[in-house]
Amino acid sequence: LDYYLSTSPWSKLVLLLSITSLLIIFGGVLLNAVSEAGDDLDDMQTSSWLRTACEWQWTAWTYVADPGTHASAEGPLVRLVSFMITIGGMLIFALMIGITSEGIGEAVDDFKKGSSRVLEFDHSLILGWNDKSLAIIQQIALANESDGGGTIVVLAEQEKASMEETLQTAIRVRDQGLDLRGSQVIFRSGNPLLQHELTKVGVLAARSIIVLSQDKVDSDESDSHALRQVLSLKTFGSDLRCHVVVEMEDVDNRDLVELVAPDFTEIIVAHDIIGRLMIQCARSPGMAYVVESLMGFEGSEFYIKEWKELVGLTFEEITCRFNDAIPVGIKLAAHEQPQSVADADTNANTNTPLTNGHANNQPLHSLVVMNPPNNHKIRPGDKIIVLAEDDDSYTVNEGSYEKIKLERNREFRRSRSINDFTEKLLFCGWRRDMADMIMQLDQVVKKGSELWLFNLVPPQERINLLKDEGNKVTLNTVNLTVKNAVGNPIVRRHLKCLEELNWDGSPTGDTITLDEFNSLLILADSAAVKNCTGMQQSDSRCLASLLIMQDIQRELRQEKLQMSPQDKRCENNGIITEILDSRTRTLLKVANCKGYVMSNIIVSSAIAQVAEDRDMNAVIGELLSAKGNNVFIRNIGYFLDLSDKTDIDTNVFSFWDVALQARQFNEIAIGFKAAELSYDMFSSEQMLNPLNKHEKRTWHAGDVIFVIALNRD
Repeated sequence: LDYYLSTSPWSKLVLLLSITSLLIIFGGVLLNAVSEAGDDLDDMQTSSWLRTACEWQWTAWTYVADPGTHASAEGPLVRLVSFMITIGGMLIFALMIGITSEGIGEAVDDFKKGSSRVLEFDHSLILGWNDKSLAIIQQIALANESDGGGTIVVLAEQEKASMEETLQTAIRVRDQGLDLRGSQVIFRSGNPLLQHELTKVGVLAARSIIVLSQDKVDSDESDSHALRQVLSLKTFGSDLRCHVVVEMEDVDNRDLVELVAPDFTEIIVAHDIIGRLMIQCARSPGMAYVVESLMGFEGSEFYIKEWKELVGLTFEEITCRFNDAIPVGIKLAAHEQPQSVADADTNANTNTPLTNGHANNQPLHSLVVMNPPNNHKIRPGDKIIVLAEDDDSYTVNEGSYEKIKLERNREFRRSRSINDFTEKLLFCGWRRDMADMIMQLDQVVKKGSELWLFNLVPPQERINLLKDEGNKVTLNTVNLTVKNAVGNPIVRRHLKCLEELNWDGSPTGDTITLDEFNSLLILADSAAVKNCTGMQQSDSRCLASLLIMQDIQRELRQEKLQMSPQDKRCENNGIITEILDSRTRTLLKVANCKGYVMSNIIVSSAIAQVAEDRDMNAVIGELLSAKGNNVFIRNIGYFLDLSDKTDIDTNVFSFWDVALQARQFNEIAIGFKAAELSYDMFSSEQMLNPLNKHEKRTWHAGDVIFVIALNRD
């Protein structure tokens, strides 16, 4: 009995019915016994006695159900029994109200805790909760805006009320608050590793699944958790029809997931993406604005669609075939083999086999070729990858644009592309993937360049950290000379003059000031983050470092301008800082700080892009990789000789004219910025995929063109 009462969900109801039945039965018997009819029992027939007993049972029920009915009872014994039955009935109804109230309370608590089942389909499912969750929700909401909004379901171990409060707080932010754009977000609390919890959130009815990394744990532990999550999803077998986007922390661990589930997973390595992006932004001011606009769903983003009207045309011939989109690549039909664009501009008239730089690492569903050769023909089944505002915002035009043939000497263009000077760069802070960042930087700088590492980590410890505790080989750079400096990036006296230390910690006597660096990167210091409580504290440190370094640079410039007005070191040197929390953007604008990379926003946008279309993993992966095609910022003189003044209309061309000229060098023009505008003065709609591409405009020195081109560094 004890086991039944403690385990059965119906035990309270059964107990209540049993007590009620016993009270009615025994109450009716007592009423029959004490009534005058009981005295004449021997004289009554059996059938008549049964009818009388049933009537007294009914009378007992009326006393239980309605306490007022026993007022008509006559006789002291009858009234006493009636009173006892009525009191019992009152206790039973009190017990019933208590059980009902408790049941309703438990149901409400289940809703509050997120334990109820989700009755949704074709929804986006997010497993886990971390500092990128809100940004991912925002990007998915933007993607679904054209459809009137969608449904986003979140399953995490955090309390449902806590996640809902976090979302509502983000929505209520006055400036740049989260906007769901008609989408709804449903939270459920539970362990995403458990199959019944996954079933509860409609895992088999979802259109895409996002597995987020864990916060405040070691990268290997977080990746192990992601691997187990993928295995849990794999238990559903062929019933799982959607793809899974997995966020991982360490690029060395991605092979584990690819090994167990290569058919339905797409992997995003957050640290790897940000490390590569920081390198690009350090050497090309404004790149962060371009990449952030390119990755997000606000403005123009990538779409893939088949256009039968373009079959038989070459990739160069479709450059001007979309008024409201820019073709950037091709997804080959399943029967085609990927080809290589590595030597596209030198072998443009050959049938060189094509590969997209990632084809050997991509699954068969993702035969994506970015920036193919000009002579590559569109075949039946091929899909065109374009940069457009929405998937239904562009269509093929009639192809009547009159092309202008521009003759430009390749030597003129090449003279502007050679980086023939050594650089001095500063990494302020420490990242777990510092060794990977250094090796990537080593591939793109001229021999003899210097990289200074300034952080709180002693040089002796850096050797072990760069080797990843024995998991990586000794750092062996070819073009870079790595120099160490120790100090606190938020202490002004430490930043005034950096002193070089040997790897054993002894001083070398070499010093350098901030104005001598060509590029300065402020990283979200992982060593400091461990001592902080979240993104805002990390951003506070980065913001403080940025302001201090800018002020020091300003003082040094003023001093050296007085001594030598022609000193090139008096020029502004770009400082790029990594920002984790999107809410810090407002503070950056108040402080007039323009050099920043919203790392979590960019990673979240990439995850959302892949969740909406898994082929985007190949596109984004290549654009942010050290090899293959990357995004570059070119001066307009890279394509047009503005020094030619023989014709008054020399500098008047349309964007399509520039795009066609870029194709002569196997590059894709995706946008531009006028010289008089700064990057924070205009939106992504003005930056990428510009309107009125056919209209003529006058180009000026200082105008820049955003292009996708093969990385040849």
